Amino acid sequence: MGYAVVDVETTGFAARRSDRVVEVAVVQLDEAGRITGEWCTLVDPGRDLGPQHVHRIRAADVWHAPTFAEVAGALAGRLAGRVVVAHNLAFDARFLSAEFARAGLDVEVGGLCTMRLAGGRRSLAACCAAAGIAPGTAHSALDDARATARLFATMLPVPAGVEPFPDLGPGRGVAEVRRGVAAPTSPGHAPVALARGDLVVFTGQTLVPRDVWLDRAASAGLVGRGWVTKSTRVLVAADPFTLSGKARRARAYGVPIVSEDDFASMLDALRPTFEGAAKP
Repeated sequence: MGYAVVDVETTGFAARRSDRVVEVAVVQLDEAGRITGEWCTLVDPGRDLGPQHVHRIRAADVWHAPTFAEVAGALAGRLAGRVVVAHNLAFDARFLSAEFARAGLDVEVGGLCTMRLAGGRRSLAACCAAAGIAPGTAHSALDDARATARLFATMLPVPAGVEPFPDLGPGRGVAEVRRGVAAPTSPGHAPVALARGDLVVFTGQTLVPRDVWLDRAASAGLVGRGWVTKSTRVLVAADPFTLSGKARRARAYGVPIVSEDDFASMLDALRPTFEGAAKP
């Protein structure tokens, strides 16, 4: 039978509402706890990535990643016939069940929890330290799944009677997209020439505070807005590859999405023209 140790990184905590999986990993073990295979991919959540400072996944990283619906069959195939294992299983199982449901697969994920088997609410890092296991990089789905697999192997044998993940049939193969294999360094918009009265919108947590950008834009004769329309001249993004709602609308309307550095250059190019026009 064997085991499938899983870990997910997500956009937040609301599995059945707005949050989504952004990375999923599976480490397969035989009945003796030996690693027999592993699989991991980033996932396009169809929305912004949430707390990027936690999982450190950039929008560019998921630019070419599959959606969960596209990986659901491949993932289910790697779980089929195995007991699912996770550290804090309730969290991972809640997200996987919700994502499978959205993909049209009616399955409730259950299994074994290494946190419970360790005797309490202790972090993966704490449990690994107690067992003398190197935990790897926290909040990397594959590293966390590997660490959980090594931790679980020290806990064998475990109580019997846990149902394995069901066989949902053959799934379509999908190429894994790993961290570090990102899209090009820029989405590729040509330079945008701004003019007085142009509408500009901002999205994401910019390095320069947004109110500062709005003041600088206003001083150059631009008009700041909080939403994207077909009349928007540019969307200034903390990450030009962002998957935010504003970015999706901008792409649908053909509105250029530019970085803060690009916008600063545009303001520099606009300012002499604006200052000349403002003279009596």
